[in-house]
Amino acid sequence: MVKKNGVTVVIPTKNEGEGLAQILNQVRPYADEVMVIDGHSTDNTRSICEKQRVAYSLDHGKGRGDGVRLGIEKAQYDVVVLFDADGSHESRDIPRFIAPIKSGKADMVIGSRRLGGSYDLNMDFAGILRSGGSDFLAYLVNKRFGTKLSDVLYSFRSVRKSSALKMGLTANDFGIEQEMVVKCLKKGFSLVEIPSREKARGWGQSKLKTVMGVKFIFNLIKELYS
Repeated sequence: MVKKNGVTVVIPTKNEGEGLAQILNQVRPYADEVMVIDGHSTDNTRSICEKQRVAYSLDHGKGRGDGVRLGIEKAQYDVVVLFDADGSHESRDIPRFIAPIKSGKADMVIGSRRLGGSYDLNMDFAGILRSGGSDFLAYLVNKRFGTKLSDVLYSFRSVRKSSALKMGLTANDFGIEQEMVVKCLKKGFSLVEIPSREKARGWGQSKLKTVMGVKFIFNLIKELYS
């Protein structure tokens, strides 16, 4: 049975052991349960989780989306916060992601770097391309649903577990973020966007390649009009 009055913080991760203990300490004050979903790391991720005594599970080796879905499924509490392990999310923002769900105003809360700012954006060709691509994806979603969202890709978000399980999420890769937004809106669930500043990655290397943006656009168009 899902416990209603509490919060699970889910941390999908792969080879972020360098700073994982720091992340766990940051989120612990805001969580009744902290859960790490490991994408089969080859570093010390598992031993860190055992030492920190947090819930630990291996995903099915299919990618980030697989880890996100597994974390939502395994969460003990109905309010689930998705938090990255690369040091780019601000843990002090967690209460702002929780409040609209607990008050009944939202089934999902998504963070916006467009409203909150980002220190993880490089002003080179790839960075500009990523930023423009993110804006284009938000435009497509807004055109389809009449919304005014500014960032549908930022991974810092929260969701009501009972609602998420009804969305029929299937994405295994980094497309999980946009799929969650589209299916939340399609199912008629309430969605709230709040500003959240993205910090620069603290350690490790990004697993998201710029070329994946083409796949994001293709998949989004299918999701929007299927």
